[in-house]
Amino acid sequence: MVFLVVLVVLAGLIGGAINALLSDNGFLMPRPQSVGGGTIYRPGFLGNMLIGAVSSFVSWALYGPLANVVIAGPAASLKEGGAVVPGITLSSLGGAVLVGVAGSRWLTNEVDKAMLRDASVIAARSQAQNPDEQEQSTQIANSMSLSSSPAHLLRLVQNLPNIGTG
Repeated sequence: MVFLVVLVVLAGLIGGAINALLSDNGFLMPRPQSVGGGTIYRPGFLGNMLIGAVSSFVSWALYGPLANVVIAGPAASLKEGGAVVPGITLSSLGGAVLVGVAGSRWLTNEVDKAMLRDASVIAARSQAQNPDEQEQSTQIANSMSLSSSPAHLLRLVQNLPNIGTG
């Protein structure tokens, strides 16, 4: 049964790596990023892989073919169900990869949402006063499309002039 757990966790690691490839972050290392007096922790590809592994294991443990097998307890409860032959199906392994991608995608989306929120606060507090700053504001407005990454937008707004916090 340990071998099966290892297979599911490896499938989740692969799912997390796939999410890292699909996101705009790529294979960056985990790191904190300072934003407007606060810190956003970016999980990087290692965080994506960890979340993918944990997500796939939890999903398989809850809904996999061995979900109802007693793994600890009195000897009588372990023997009542009869012999269980552990195994894993191709659909279980594919599901583990999918859950790994979905779990790490959730984490990536949460970090991106925090970066977009902070970028919008910085942009709202700034005021363009010369042609260079107006050009930056135009570039930011053009970058608000769905194709721009939150990290790119945050880099753009951090160069805007600050007019204070209130």
